[in-house]
Amino acid sequence: MRSIRELYIIGHGPSSSHTMGVAFACEYVKEKYLDIKEVKVILYGSLALTGKGHLTDYIIKKEFDKKLKSIDFDTVKKTSHPNVMEFFVTDNDGKEHYEKICSTGGGSIKIFSQKDQKHKEIYPHNSLKDILLFCKKERISLVDYVKRYEDKDILSYMKEILLTMKNVTKTGMNKTGYLPGTLKVKRKASAMYKRALTNNSLSDINTCIAITSFAVAEENASGGVVVTAPTCGSAGVLPGTITYCKMNNLSEERILDGLLVAGLFGMLAKTNGSVSGAECGCQAEIGVACAMGAALVATALQLQNEKIAQSAEIALEHSLGLTCDPVCGYVQIPCIERCAIYALKAVDSVLLAKLLPSSDAKVSFDDILKTMYMTGKDIRKEYKETSISGLAKVIK
Repeated sequence: MRSIRELYIIGHGPSSSHTMGVAFACEYVKEKYLDIKEVKVILYGSLALTGKGHLTDYIIKKEFDKKLKSIDFDTVKKTSHPNVMEFFVTDNDGKEHYEKICSTGGGSIKIFSQKDQKHKEIYPHNSLKDILLFCKKERISLVDYVKRYEDKDILSYMKEILLTMKNVTKTGMNKTGYLPGTLKVKRKASAMYKRALTNNSLSDINTCIAITSFAVAEENASGGVVVTAPTCGSAGVLPGTITYCKMNNLSEERILDGLLVAGLFGMLAKTNGSVSGAECGCQAEIGVACAMGAALVATALQLQNEKIAQSAEIALEHSLGLTCDPVCGYVQIPCIERCAIYALKAVDSVLLAKLLPSSDAKVSFDDILKTMYMTGKDIRKEYKETSISGLAKVIK
C-alpha cells in the first residue's frame, strides 16, 4: 500500500477528479511533449457530463492556454472508467501524439501508455485485518504503525495539512455572497456562525462541527484551496471532526495522530475499493471521509486499535448506497450539507463504538469496504456523478 501523502493533497477545488486530476493529466502531457503546437482534448463519461460544473474545461484552458485547439464532451462513448480523457497533440514539426489518461479519484491519475506504471509501495500490508494482527504482535498502536513506514518528514507534512484545513475554515467562515454558477447558492457558514454567536450556542459542539464543515465545503465549491480527504467534495468532513477534538481540549499532537490514522483508512479504501464518486457513488467519497473522520476522532481519544477499526467500520457501513447526483454538476447540492451531516455521523460512530463490545462485532472494516465497492459497481451509472438523475433531475 502506498503513502498517505497520496491521499492528502493540497490544491484548488471543487473536484479532486474533475479539477485536480485533470490538471495533473495536463501537466503530464505538457512535460512529456515540450514542443506542443496545438492540443485537442476529448472528455468521456462523468468528465463529459459534469465537467463544466466541476470547472474541468476551465482548468484545461488554463493549462494549455492558446495551444488548446478544442475540448469535446463525449457523453455517448463507453470507456473502461467514467473519468477518461484523451489528448491529441500536434508538435511544431507536424508530428501527432496521443495520450489516454484516467482520473481515478482523489487527484490520482492512470496513464494508459505506461503499461508498467508503478507506484512506490511503503506498507507491507493491504488489509486492516493484517495490519491489526501485525500491531498486536508488535504491541504497537495504529499511530506507531503509520509512523514506522512513512518517511521521517510525515509529521511535518501533517502539520501543513492541518494548517491548511485551519486556514480554509477561517477563509470560508468570513466569506459571504453567492457561490459561482447558475444555481445561485448562497454562502451560509458566515451567517451560521453569527447566528450561533447571537444565540450563545458556540459552546455547542455539534453546532460548531456543522459550521466548520459548511465553511470548508463552501470554499471548495468556489474553487478555493482545500485538502483532499479523500476528495475535494468530501473535504469538509475531517475539519468538522477536528473541531470536535479541539472543543474537547485534545492536543494538536493527538489531532495529528488522528490525521495519520485517518489517512491509513483512506488509503485502504483507495487500494481495495474506490474514492471516486463517478465510479462508486458518493459512498466512495463522503462514506470514506466519514470512516476517516471516525478513525481520526477515535485515535485522538486514544482508543484501542480495535475500537478505532470498529468506529471506522460503523461509519462506512451506514454510508452504503449513497448516490452522487450533483445538481447541474456543481459540487454544491447536496455536497455541502452532506459534509456537515457526515462529520456529525463520524463522531456518533465513535460514540457508538465505545458503547458496543468489539468482541460482538460481526462485520469488519475490510468486509464493509468490499461491500461498498461491490455496491458501487451495482449502482446505476445515472447515479454516479452524471447529473442526469436523482436530485440533479428533480432540481433544475
